[in-house]
Amino acid sequence: MAETKVQKKVSKLIQQELSEILQLKQVYMNGVMVTVSQVKVPADFSLSKVYVSVLPDSKLEELVGILNENSWEIRKSLAARIKNKIRKIPELQFYEDDSFKEADRISRLLDTLVEEDESKGASEDPESKDI
Repeated sequence: MAETKVQKKVSKLIQQELSEILQLKQVYMNGVMVTVSQVKVPADFSLSKVYVSVLPDSKLEELVGILNENSWEIRKSLAARIKNKIRKIPELQFYEDDSFKEADRISRLLDTLVEEDESKGASEDPESKDI
């Protein structure tokens, strides 16, 4: 089922506020750059799925674990910021956003295909090609 306008607004609000909270509370960061790439909120506003990406990628799994361990404290900070804007503050669950990894993998695969195609084209005899 498609998201309602209210769900989209709440998702966007939570995404913006969490981004600011995570920037201000460098306790969780351990010297990495975190981006809240997407927030999904169900119709009952019970649980927000928060997708984060991290640079460097090697720390993504570790950071998601740290954020989930501290989700109650992060939720409390979020509630202090948005309590006047929405009635129910959803619980937070953090997930890895691996869309950048997947895009990089696809890009490498395409580069490999182009290189193979170019090497085939260079090794074929130009006179043997059909017109």
